[in-house]
Amino acid sequence: MKNRLIPFLAMFIGSFCFGLLFIVVFMNGTEINCTRQANETYTCNVRTLFFGKIQTFERTRENVVDIIKERDSCSDGCGYRAEFVTSEGSQFPLSSVWTDEGPVLAQINQIRPQMQSGAPSITYAVEPPWWVLYLIGGLTVMSMLLSPLSLLKGRR
Repeated sequence: MKNRLIPFLAMFIGSFCFGLLFIVVFMNGTEINCTRQANETYTCNVRTLFFGKIQTFERTRENVVDIIKERDSCSDGCGYRAEFVTSEGSQFPLSSVWTDEGPVLAQINQIRPQMQSGAPSITYAVEPPWWVLYLIGGLTVMSMLLSPLSLLKGRR
């Protein structure tokens, strides 16, 4: 019985931990609040929110003047990300890297016109990808429900 119980527990607990790890890593939203300063630049506060509610990280950048699209070298497929540009010329990423140009262009097309028009404040939010929760949650539950089959191993 011990030879069947250990693989069952390993599969059950391993499936749970594996699913939980993916949910923690990928179920984050982003909230951006930029405020126009007297020197006509923006101070931007970028917050990462777990499940779009619980703040996990926060960073603030000053002297932001523009937002641009950056692309990597495309040796293994292109990666795109939106980056804020400061008045000193340095850049920092707005959020994660995408393999599709569409989400990055949506971010830029929503934020850049507000910056160029001199809006007193800019607010932008990216919801967490809820399909990841459904996919990983479903696969985890399925794996956990199938783990008792390891107890049948070796029966005749």
